[in-house]
Order: sequence, then structure tokens, then C-alpha cells
Amino acid sequence: MEDSWAGDCAYTVFSGSCERDVSLCKIFWNSVTLQPPLESRLVSGDIEQRLRAAGSTKQNKNITHQQSVENPKMEYFLFEAQQKQYLKEKANYLNKKEEISQAYKPQITEKRSRSDSSGCDAEVLEEIRAVQRLQ
Repeated sequence: MEDSWAGDCAYTVFSGSCERDVSLCKIFWNSVTLQPPLESRLVSGDIEQRLRAAGSTKQNKNITHQQSVENPKMEYFLFEAQQKQYLKEKANYLNKKEEISQAYKPQITEKRSRSDSSGCDAEVLEEIRAVQRLQ
């Protein structure tokens, strides 16, 4: 394989290779050189980047999802049940959050205690720095 220069264009000559290897190499090099790197693309081709389709002009109401409650007591009961469920889920979330943060709280207190003890040893630190400067 030799590189040849003709004016501003560079092309590769495959000498001593079979036709299959030459075609595979050309396909490979064309695929590598045609696509810009992902970092240089302004917009990804992902489906999330595309605009949503316009809705229909008619407003079709879906009655199946609307709950018709004729009894106000039943509506109040359902509302209370939803509120209790929401509060229970929120309490569970806060408990889990507290359990996770407990693992990090001792580390925070250790760092504070270290910083308090380092204030007393300021003279020792100054001596160590002076020795390091001499070396």
C-alpha cells in the first residue's frame, strides 16, 4: 500500500492485494472519513431531539379515564386514601434518604475533628514546611 499525492488530493494505491481486500479497505476508509466525530455534531440524531407531531385539531375527550363519582362521600374517601398513600410514600422516601446519608455523617464529623486538631499543631506544620523547603 502506497500513499500518493496529486495536487491537493491524497489517494491510496493498493498494490499486490486481492480485489476483495482492496474493496474492504476502501469501504473501511470511506466509512471512517465520512462521519464527523460525535463531539462535533450540534444535534444528535436521537429520537428525543425530534419535534413532536402536531396534535389533531379536534379535541377528542377520552371518557374512559374520567371517573364519574356521583357520591360525594365516596369522592372524599378516595381523596383521603390518596393523601394517606402519598404521605406514606413520602415518609418511606425520607427514611431511605436518611439511611443513605447516615453512612456519610461519621465521615463529616471525623473531618471536623481533624481540622480542630490541626489548628493546635500549626507550629509543627510550619516546621515541617520549613524543612521541606530546605530539601
